[in-house]
Amino acid sequence: MKPAETIERFNRNLRIQHFILMISMIMLSLTGLALKFHDTWLGRLLMAIEGGFGMRGIIHRTFALILIGLGVYHFYYILFRKEGHEEFLRIVPRGKDVRDFVQYLRFSILGKGEPPKAGKYDFRQKFQYWGVVAGFWVMVITGFVLWFESAAMAVLPKWFIDVTLVFHGYEGLLIFLVLFLYHLYNVHLNPDHFPMSRVWLDGKISLEQLKKEHPLEYEELFSGAPSSEEEREGGHRAQ
Repeated sequence: MKPAETIERFNRNLRIQHFILMISMIMLSLTGLALKFHDTWLGRLLMAIEGGFGMRGIIHRTFALILIGLGVYHFYYILFRKEGHEEFLRIVPRGKDVRDFVQYLRFSILGKGEPPKAGKYDFRQKFQYWGVVAGFWVMVITGFVLWFESAAMAVLPKWFIDVTLVFHGYEGLLIFLVLFLYHLYNVHLNPDHFPMSRVWLDGKISLEQLKKEHPLEYEELFSGAPSSEEEREGGHRAQ
């Protein structure tokens, strides 16, 4: 393959899924924070902006349903669409990710060796993806319990409802912090990408950045051979 100035990293389907995920999580976070901190100035401000307690609940449940719909579609996409299934296989955790994590700690903390070489997704990106998957199920299950609280209390003890409320609230707060602190900085605000990575908009990455951040993927794309045995098992492909 002849190198070009940029290359497509994420197709349009993935970019649309990411956009819907981003909007729904932002709205769920803001409406959730308004309820959790309703007795503070921030909570009262958010509640006022969102149209009061009743409208806040409608907005929160609407975007919850949008997120659930996205989850259902994403499940279909990775199972029954060829490109989605191939993408999913690349982000499945492997033994190399554990070794990369140890190597990263040795390099960043102890100053030994060199940073690990990543394929299309490094161990941090895989952690974020599977963190979203786990958080999705926690929020959906606990959210439905709280949404249909009266019906749930008919079959579940009161303490379970209370624990569910705590889980839902603090899981939502954790997602908010990860989204707006770790993910926002790591993807957009760190010196390599500041002021913003455009991958989520046009799906493209420069070859210079690809070679620097995902050298194994670069080698595969421009050598025509899988970068490692684990990448071959994962169905890694050249685009």
